[in-house]
Amino acid sequence: MEASNLLAVIRYRRSVREYDPRPIEQWKVRAVLEAARLAPSSTNSQPWRILVVTDPALKDGMARATPAGINRHPWMRDAPAILVLCAVKSGVQKFAQLIGKNYHLVDMGIVGEHIVLAAAELGLGTCWVGWFHKSRVRKLLGIPLAWELVCLLPVGYPKDCSLPAGELLARHASDASTQREGEPGIGAVPAKARLRLDEVVFENKMERMKDGTVH
Repeated sequence: MEASNLLAVIRYRRSVREYDPRPIEQWKVRAVLEAARLAPSSTNSQPWRILVVTDPALKDGMARATPAGINRHPWMRDAPAILVLCAVKSGVQKFAQLIGKNYHLVDMGIVGEHIVLAAAELGLGTCWVGWFHKSRVRKLLGIPLAWELVCLLPVGYPKDCSLPAGELLARHASDASTQREGEPGIGAVPAKARLRLDEVVFENKMERMKDGTVH
């Protein structure tokens, strides 16, 4: 297998929850946002709207804004920026929802993944946060009601930079083996266990065994 920078970035990306508060270079912020802008979407609707929050007081409020105050995120305060991903549904997407198709959420998943991979390649950590009180965050940031809050993405340099992104990229781009449980990635965060390929990929028509399993 030839070396692949993209596959290497996918392999060493981790959910980072400990950040160095030092600022992110503006060109890196711009690059991550440009990766988001170029994401594909249903009917090219581009439903994403991204709010970049750097104000310490606002970050503190967001860290506290969890349902019933449970499992707050104090670590988010240290991230130099929190990206707030919102969706503005097109007319087609609103119609699609009537028949149970949430295309806008698929699009938001795509744009979010563009962000986290672009950030990882630049040595930045990220973490998808879905556990937050939407109405409180909306009020705190003055987000219009027409915008659907989808997720929060803290972004910044990992507190543990003992494994620089360049070293991780070089290591994994030249290693064709699969990711191993416990393997350190960005922020020295260990990889979690993953299902085997044969547990998630199937060929052609699904057939159910007598014992109820599928093969």
